[in-house]
Amino acid sequence: MQLNMNDLPYQAISLPEEVKMYHYAGDFEGEIACIDRWLCRDIPHCLRKRLEIQRLFAEQLVDDYPLTRADVVRGMQERYPLATEETLDTFIASGNVDYILKGGEMRFQHKAISNIFITHSTELERLSNPDYVNATASTSGHENIEIMQRQGGRTFRFEVEQWMKLEPHAEREGELLRIWFPFPATSLSQPVEEARIISSSHPVTITGDVHRTAFMEVPCEAGATYSVRFTFVNRAPCVKLDYDLAATHEVGEGLTPEQLSYYTSEQYPHIRFTPFINALADEIRGEETNPLRLARRVYDYICTHVRYSYVRDYLIIENIPEFVLTNGYGDCGTMSLAFITLCRAMGIPAKWQSGSNCRMDACGSHDWAMFYVAPYGWLYCDPSFGEGAYRNGNEVRREHYFGNLDPFRLAACDEFQQPLTPDKKLCRMDPYDNQNVEAEYADGKRNIFFGDEHHGRRVLSAVELPWREEE
Repeated sequence: MQLNMNDLPYQAISLPEEVKMYHYAGDFEGEIACIDRWLCRDIPHCLRKRLEIQRLFAEQLVDDYPLTRADVVRGMQERYPLATEETLDTFIASGNVDYILKGGEMRFQHKAISNIFITHSTELERLSNPDYVNATASTSGHENIEIMQRQGGRTFRFEVEQWMKLEPHAEREGELLRIWFPFPATSLSQPVEEARIISSSHPVTITGDVHRTAFMEVPCEAGATYSVRFTFVNRAPCVKLDYDLAATHEVGEGLTPEQLSYYTSEQYPHIRFTPFINALADEIRGEETNPLRLARRVYDYICTHVRYSYVRDYLIIENIPEFVLTNGYGDCGTMSLAFITLCRAMGIPAKWQSGSNCRMDACGSHDWAMFYVAPYGWLYCDPSFGEGAYRNGNEVRREHYFGNLDPFRLAACDEFQQPLTPDKKLCRMDPYDNQNVEAEYADGKRNIFFGDEHHGRRVLSAVELPWREEE
């Protein structure tokens, strides 16, 4: 059973009630058996594709969410001995602890404990010290924002290394292996400067545009590590927004009719103007007509109504924006997609951008959004950074991440849900994004999935360059 990019829109099709019953009962083995029975019937092609997608979801859920309540409590107690089951219940009640039911039992994802440490660190610290206050949270990022505001922006040159290696059972020595490493993207909204390969373990070709990659096609070598090292310059301007000025311009002014239509349209399966999305957009819109204020209302709504949390793989979420906005929690990408969908539902052009958050001590995957308002053109929005700032009472930071970013970004993906170049024959680990390495064998008969311990990236150097006023 193969899944490719063209199959993804079928995810928006409803499932048979029988399949839903097994799924919501948490009987994923039963769900798989039920789907197999349906696939033996004479059914429409579109429903067959939907069931094949759902079968992949169910297979993944069989193995995901391995942790019991007791496992999570023990994990919390290793760092915070006073944590109890009641502590966990309090966090669940707050609405941003992801779990499912398996056979009626509450089960948690393998990252649940580390996620709780991130999202509930203050509450956990207060178990042993009721007077604990996170003194840095309310001023985090102020130095960078002050510099950007004073200079008009900041510029950094980065050197980054990415690598991957196969697990021994996946090695087919001598067979042609295809590998896609994310590489700084080119676009009208994010011009990349001085992006070039410094070195690589094997020959590479730069491919693609909106999902840009350093592509390898080489014979598999036993025990080999495949890697690329590259450099790029990121120039991050600091834009001062004038809401009254934006009101004097038409929505989408400066875009072509085709661009305006594309960036205000649905994109199945996730960017959908469902009854819920349209109703929420109407609530947020009210009587406002200023496009910049409308986008700000969407940003403020997400910052104040969605709490940051790691979530399940995007591939097994049926409708990402509705998942976020109805459950009240999400990560950087799901929050960004909610922003994009609500903006588009209001007629405001919006798009996706993603890659990495690059710092010397960490280089992790990150997603954000862009929206178009004349006379500024494309502006940035980072709802997850805004939510964190709101939660910590950091209004300077929250204000900044509506309209601006920071210079510590590697943008390797300038559109949501686009094919790689050359197109990957089998299902990608993440068909929506371009943040982590993807790989498969050239014969198209076997996909390659690997855990975090078998791929990674790191910042080798980050050097600030002068910011020029004319920029």
